[in-house]
Amino acid sequence: MPNYPESAVGNLADLEEGQVALSRFIVQRDTGLHVNLSRLDSASDLIDFVNRVFATDLYFRALDYPRLMSLCYDEATSRGRPDGEEFFLAADITAFRPERQALYKALRIDGGEAAYLFEPLYRASDPEQTLSGGAEMGHAAPVPGRQQSSETRIELDIDEFIAAAWTRGVCFGIDLAAVDEGMQLDKPEWRVVARNRPYVPGKDAEIIEQTPGLRRNNAPRRLLGDRVDLRQFETRYPQVAGGVRLVKKTPRTPGVDGCAISGQPLPAPLPKDLDLESLAGPGTRVSREADGEYLVVSSSGFLNIDRETNQFSVVDKIVSHEGVSVRTTGDLWLTGEVYEQHGEIQEKRIVQCRSITAYADVFGRIVSTGGTVCLKRNLVGGSASNEDGDIIIQGTASGATLVALQGSIDVKRADNCVIIGRRVVVGQARNCDIVADEVSLDISEACAMAGKTIRVRMARARRELDSVLLVLVPDLSSYEVQITALHKKRAALEKSIAGHRARIDALRGENDVAKYLLLAGKLRNHELTLSPEQQVGWRRLAALVAPAVRTLVQLGEVVNELTAESNALSEQVKAVIDAREASCSGVMCAVEKVEGETRVSAVMVRLADTPLSALPGKDLKVRLRRTDAATKLLFAGAGGQFEWSYRTPSK
Repeated sequence: MPNYPESAVGNLADLEEGQVALSRFIVQRDTGLHVNLSRLDSASDLIDFVNRVFATDLYFRALDYPRLMSLCYDEATSRGRPDGEEFFLAADITAFRPERQALYKALRIDGGEAAYLFEPLYRASDPEQTLSGGAEMGHAAPVPGRQQSSETRIELDIDEFIAAAWTRGVCFGIDLAAVDEGMQLDKPEWRVVARNRPYVPGKDAEIIEQTPGLRRNNAPRRLLGDRVDLRQFETRYPQVAGGVRLVKKTPRTPGVDGCAISGQPLPAPLPKDLDLESLAGPGTRVSREADGEYLVVSSSGFLNIDRETNQFSVVDKIVSHEGVSVRTTGDLWLTGEVYEQHGEIQEKRIVQCRSITAYADVFGRIVSTGGTVCLKRNLVGGSASNEDGDIIIQGTASGATLVALQGSIDVKRADNCVIIGRRVVVGQARNCDIVADEVSLDISEACAMAGKTIRVRMARARRELDSVLLVLVPDLSSYEVQITALHKKRAALEKSIAGHRARIDALRGENDVAKYLLLAGKLRNHELTLSPEQQVGWRRLAALVAPAVRTLVQLGEVVNELTAESNALSEQVKAVIDAREASCSGVMCAVEKVEGETRVSAVMVRLADTPLSALPGKDLKVRLRRTDAATKLLFAGAGGQFEWSYRTPSK
């Protein structure tokens, strides 16, 4: 190593050529140069000072390179430090002579790495020989296996290497160990001496579930006795209560910027954030609490998570878009009041619920306990029943069974169906079996129907199968039995009342009783005043007739009770008669136009007979088309029109 000037640090007042003035944040001590952080406004000031040193052909001797990198490129270095704290930077600043600069070649920079070709350099061993450029460069390497005694190896310096690399664009990330190892090589070799410091990515904001059971559980439903139902899943539509925390937002964590070997920052991408408000749908709200942000249920109901928007909503109805099948849901037993199904309900699948609206075709079974069953499209091969509500099918019902004993059934078109309800309205029915109190069809083709009131706009036959209309005539026998029994009971009461009244008249006819009752009436009305002598006689008379008077009072009470009971029986008779009349009213059949073989009959279904609505499908079909002694033919023909109303039999 040559002898270097002791220092290139000069005063600003008398600064000489080849010297550098220290910045205000560089303090020179006996131990070397230090950086005073309290005077350092920003890291760029230190970088500018280093650039100025290297630009004036100077370099730092005994440089603390890791400290320099930290001060220049790590923002956190100056944080949390007490005022006046100093850090050692280098022993001194000295001249970087041209002949020494010539020893260091350019670096190969590619892909965030800088490589340097290390090779041994030699010079003439004569100490008097002046170092020439070619000798310093030492291009003439010794022949392998043979050392030339006239040459001496030139030692490279790590501080000089740093200065040379800095001026060539490598201002960060030098691997001091790799450089030191390369300087000791005995043959030329490329070594990577500097690398970019990659940024450390941050962490995106995320949500953490706070309540178990938010997700659907596709495991088979467990039953008592460790049994499982393979037709049902454990949880399909989670229910949540008001105030429950659904999810918690974990804030995003920023990343750590990297640095290129050029000293330029490699900023870490900004982590993704999420707005919890955008995830809050109907029935939910955002709650900002001391320990974070939460999405909270504002009203109890069914939880739904939109797959496209990830929005949480809690509604009083279940909304499904995936359909009902073995793969997606299995059979469903739902407790909600309203259910919307936008996918198909596949064959043999059962959906038990209250109100349901199906927007796709239904091939399975719908069992409703009330509300409304509304099918926007078709019911094919399946069934729909409603214990206490209506059924509406806006498409076609084909090969299906519809039952609503307490409600109405409205179908746009029905083919080969069994329809049983309190009221049935069908636009076009073909080969259907229909039973209802009130039947209304626009077009009937080969249908068999029974009802108290039947209205058909057009009746047709189809493939030698005629249309059959059975008017259900009420069985009045039970009413007659009730009326007769009530009349007998009332007659017995009237007879008993007459007997009691006869006894009352007999008692009233006795002389003493009649005299007492007459005087009592006058005294009560203040028409008579008794003298003291007369009062004695009055008391004697009252004592004499007291038993008879008590009997009269008792008989009067009994007569009043029997009269009230008789009046109640009269009201019951009237109610039964009104009920009989009501059962007969509205019994009619009207066919506006007959365009094929059509048969209209009246049939009385006796109370002892099995109701038509309770017959199995095959038995119902046979019963509706059967002609027997209980069936009275009203019309048979292939054209014209028909209208008939039932008249209550005369008493």
